[in-house]
Amino acid sequence: MAASAAPWKQLIMNALELNSNLKHSSYVQFATIGSYGRPANRTVVFRGFHDDSNKIQINTDSRNCKVEELKQCPIAEICWYFTDSWEQFRIKGSVGPVKLQVRIAKLCLSCFCSEASSF
Repeated sequence: MAASAAPWKQLIMNALELNSNLKHSSYVQFATIGSYGRPANRTVVFRGFHDDSNKIQINTDSRNCKVEELKQCPIAEICWYFTDSWEQFRIKGSVGPVKLQVRIAKLCLSCFCSEASSF
């Protein structure tokens, strides 16, 4: 049985629908703590919610440095801006692999709080 949906999940799904005509609406900024405690930010593609949960899923090459960074400090934040509806979401939480394949790591962000910030 899936956990109940977080209040912010429906807001994101609505924003995705409103901005579905824009390919870049599935791109999010994904920030981690990199080597030497410095921030590292990159653009990744939203791949949905893992197993219909509140966990935001992204995929990455398992050889990528972000996988090693997340082993050292499994905390991240995403910033998601929808240009047509002028909505921004910032979600922070813990990140961990849910599935490792030969070259693909499926990572999920579990939100720390019951709500995500929307601006």
